[in-house]
Amino acid sequence: MAKYRACRPWGIVCFSAAFLACLALNACASDAGVGANAAGAAAVAGASGMVGGAGTAGSSGAVGVAGSSSGGAGVGGMAQAGAANGGGGAGGNAAAGAGNAGSAGNAGASGGAAGSTSCAGNAVSLGANGSGTASDAAHSRVVIDLLTDLPIGNAHRTVEFWAYIKPTDWLGEKNEVYVYGSPGTTNTAFGLDFGTNPVAGMAGNHATLNPYTNGSFTEDSTADLGITSAAAQWVHIAMTWDGAALKTYVDGEPRLSKSNAGAMLATTSSVLTLGCNPPINNCFNGYFDELRVWNVDRSATDLKANFDKSLKGNEAGLVGYWKFDEVPGTASAADSVSAAGHTAHTGQLMAEAAGQKPTFITPSPPVPIKCP
Repeated sequence: MAKYRACRPWGIVCFSAAFLACLALNACASDAGVGANAAGAAAVAGASGMVGGAGTAGSSGAVGVAGSSSGGAGVGGMAQAGAANGGGGAGGNAAAGAGNAGSAGNAGASGGAAGSTSCAGNAVSLGANGSGTASDAAHSRVVIDLLTDLPIGNAHRTVEFWAYIKPTDWLGEKNEVYVYGSPGTTNTAFGLDFGTNPVAGMAGNHATLNPYTNGSFTEDSTADLGITSAAAQWVHIAMTWDGAALKTYVDGEPRLSKSNAGAMLATTSSVLTLGCNPPINNCFNGYFDELRVWNVDRSATDLKANFDKSLKGNEAGLVGYWKFDEVPGTASAADSVSAAGHTAHTGQLMAEAAGQKPTFITPSPPVPIKCP
């Protein structure tokens, strides 16, 4: 915290010392000063008081705290005024010897620069689905056809998003997160489910994940993700494939990695379904935001530096970007990729009945996303 500077009233100290010395020597009533008129002009010894020193410049405001929704204003510097009056001349009228008031010090610098601005907007809610073991008959989901932009086969890729997850959602085989590809046992799918077991050694923490390919890279993990299932929270999840290993990141940190020597992915072409896993249709009851699909495997450094920032839309390798910032009542989700020549892939809001479709909301708490 910025501290105020201590005032140093040198003019007042000098005057007090001179006055005491004058009394000690019985010299305060000089002959020249006795006859001084009321204005002290005739007093020979009535030297004019010293002009007050200029006030010390205020200290600069503290720099705003980075990362907050707006930088905190710095504490304004205190402008230290100079001595109010110069000491009166010896024997003269004190008023005659009055020094001019010292000029005020400069005001402190303005507050710190603003921190990173929040870019939290709306999100898409799949509230018609059941949480925990409740019924998912609504099949509320977002369906996206990426056409030839979809990373299939053994192609490198990254799928990332923010999800608002409640304690009751951490239940495997009941609340699927997303998938594309096809069922089978030969690495033909690419998707994510919650784990079926709690964190190893932490029976009360069920925050586990099951990234799957329907084959040799599926991992129903009990690894600690660095979070707890005890509270509802926004969680950023990213899955990458680099041609040899399937890696899962949570809030920018690498948490899971599965490789299998000699094996490859064989993901088939399909729509990407967010919130359900057709044809089984176990569905997730929560919120999604900032869904991104890339045709590159993003590095750990890149994910750590940018997982909590929105994108410009023209980043290299970005083939699909859904901000879900539409107003309530909008019938689809726009693709925000802005690269030249890109074919937009609109997200379709789907369910068994019109009143059960995903809806756009302003979530509370907002997703912790900053502007780039």
